[in-house]
Amino acid sequence: MYSGFIRSFRSLPLATSSRVVSTIHSRHPVHPLAFANTFSTRQNQTMSSPQPQQQLQGVTEPSFARYREIMPVLSDSTHKGQGGRVCVLGGSSEYTGAPYFSGMSALRLGADLSHIICAEDAATAIKSYSPDLIVHPLIRTRTIEQLELTATDDKSRAAVKGVVDKIHAKVKDELTGILERVHVLVIGPGLSRDETMQQTAKQAIQKARSLDMPVVIDADGLFLIQNEPELIQGYSRAILTPNLVEFARLCKVKSINAEEQSGEQPAAQRLAHAFGGVVVIQKGKHDIISNGTASHAVTNTGGLKRSGGQGDLLTGMIATSLAWIVTAQRSHSKDGKGKSVDNHAHFLVACYGACTFTRRCSQLAFEKHGRAVQSSDILDEIGPMFANYVEQARPTAHWSEAING
Repeated sequence: MYSGFIRSFRSLPLATSSRVVSTIHSRHPVHPLAFANTFSTRQNQTMSSPQPQQQLQGVTEPSFARYREIMPVLSDSTHKGQGGRVCVLGGSSEYTGAPYFSGMSALRLGADLSHIICAEDAATAIKSYSPDLIVHPLIRTRTIEQLELTATDDKSRAAVKGVVDKIHAKVKDELTGILERVHVLVIGPGLSRDETMQQTAKQAIQKARSLDMPVVIDADGLFLIQNEPELIQGYSRAILTPNLVEFARLCKVKSINAEEQSGEQPAAQRLAHAFGGVVVIQKGKHDIISNGTASHAVTNTGGLKRSGGQGDLLTGMIATSLAWIVTAQRSHSKDGKGKSVDNHAHFLVACYGACTFTRRCSQLAFEKHGRAVQSSDILDEIGPMFANYVEQARPTAHWSEAING
């Protein structure tokens, strides 16, 4: 009945077809699935089209074979932890879902262990989401706040400060104990801008840097970097994942015009260079990934629904991909039998793979749930997508084949 109309509809310009769908829906309350599915396909085709040339100038695509090089082989001879141990620092009383999504996406991609360091008030909620996460309620935001309320004069303020300093020192020691057992640190999911949370994040970045550990920084972790850029200046194992607004703020810190895309280098590359060679993932219609020297563009289509938590899923998958690099390096240096991987090149490839997988899982979830899709639905797609497509792909496959079959 509708086949003739659908063929005509598909031939319309996108702007016209958009108005047609809106008109049909307003006049006929019944959800027009036949038309909506066609419209979604047309939008996907448009979103996957190349960006204007000036925005993608100098941007390349790494080979899928390079990502395969960092994927660990599943074997009965491996032990717990060799698949990657990640740690997420975040989770305030207001935001408990973000660290869950980050930690769980790391596990679903293949990490063996996922630790969450959070505020004491957030721990119970995060523990209740999944028994697979190891939750550490180290950050004493409520305790410190209550102590500070008792300071009514100079003498009491001095006494409270002494107690708070001891709390921070204890947290730092506990933090060190955890970080020395993991491969990658994620800073930011659910962190908030609370002073105690921000200070703990600062201590964690400094400790991770002393351990030469990869650090993925997102959300309010980027607020910390915006205010104290020296924390990651020149640290090539730092990965920043800003959205549109966060990217503009970071560019402002480095006096870079975020809107200027007409030069030989994309803005993400100029920002990464200004930070001394950190990796920047500029999230957008296309994700631009750069370490200040080379740049890659992730252009595969994602879902059309932007639900909260998708950025957190990305940080977890980045963390696992980086953890695989770390374990491969340690195995190779220990017995000479593991894979020899190059940090500089493979860090970009790891980030490229994580961005590609996030978009593909988002698309798969959107195809099933449409407007109702949530990040929990996207999380459910990670394991099956990786097992059914990525691990089955030929080593020489192109990325499109690796994620689509």
